[in-house]
Amino acid sequence: MNDRALKVLEQYELEIISTRRGRGSYIFETPQGLKILCDYTGSENRAVFQNCVMQKVREGGYERVDMILPNKEGALVCEDWDGNRYVVKDWYVGRECDTSSENEILTAVTNLARLHRLMYLDAQQGFEGNFTAQPPAQEIAAQNAELQKIRSFMRKRTVRQDFERLFLHCFEEYYEQAAEAQRRLDEMEGTGASSDKGYGGTSESAGGACVCHGDYNHHHVLISGYEIATTNFECCRFDHQINDLYRFMRKILEKHDWNQRLGMRMLERYTAERPISAQERRLLSIRMLYPEKFRKLANHYYGSNKAWISGRYLEKLENLNRQEEKRKNFVKML
Repeated sequence: MNDRALKVLEQYELEIISTRRGRGSYIFETPQGLKILCDYTGSENRAVFQNCVMQKVREGGYERVDMILPNKEGALVCEDWDGNRYVVKDWYVGRECDTSSENEILTAVTNLARLHRLMYLDAQQGFEGNFTAQPPAQEIAAQNAELQKIRSFMRKRTVRQDFERLFLHCFEEYYEQAAEAQRRLDEMEGTGASSDKGYGGTSESAGGACVCHGDYNHHHVLISGYEIATTNFECCRFDHQINDLYRFMRKILEKHDWNQRLGMRMLERYTAERPISAQERRLLSIRMLYPEKFRKLANHYYGSNKAWISGRYLEKLENLNRQEEKRKNFVKML
């Protein structure tokens, strides 16, 4: 983001005391506290939905979320002369959650559970746009088809590099897990266990359909003493909230070599704040069973330059294989 983006602030009724650069953004001090100016790729309707979710969270007593501010004309998304789109949001002092600290990891898990207890909206409210996640079985089926396509592409290559040879060698083992995850999800949807009704098992008690953050990770949890802020709700949507916990747990456990004790402590800390149903636990175990890291690596490879494959691809696949037995053992514990 260049300095010209600051001209966008003229569209807001804000008294700016000081300005500093952030990560791809500008953070500025106002009499009403910190604000942030950043790029925005979503629609105005997406911003409205996002703000509805955060307003609901604030009404429940969780204040520290990055609500989008309207400009002088009441719009949440504004443009500069070149058509670049921006938003201005509330912002907070704090540092990102430290993924090497077990205490901070568990704090972030508790924070997620508290958010989930507040994140629900009336699915029939009439939002302009579809903000409902794809059913899990459909999502996994599409990803499995993608894996098959990538394997077929590699098989047709006459000259294969080390990464491609190793990928094809271990493909069957990972794909068996992917197919098993799809089979189990099909069974769940066949019994209605993972249908849209419920969105994680709390919709009826909460009075609406549950919403998930959609991209909850350590970058979006800001810690300052005893205070925590949660940011970047751009991917929020109606969905099974257990998917948020799955994504956060998987990324943390990959960094910690699939430490079983840490994984179970994360699950225990979450359920102490927000109990989960047997079906949510089942969905979590199926999500963990799916070889997501293998799929992502395959997807990145397929979209890259095949004439020269970075050694990082081979390194990541070898590391993935080293962790595989520990990942399997953790899935069994679930």
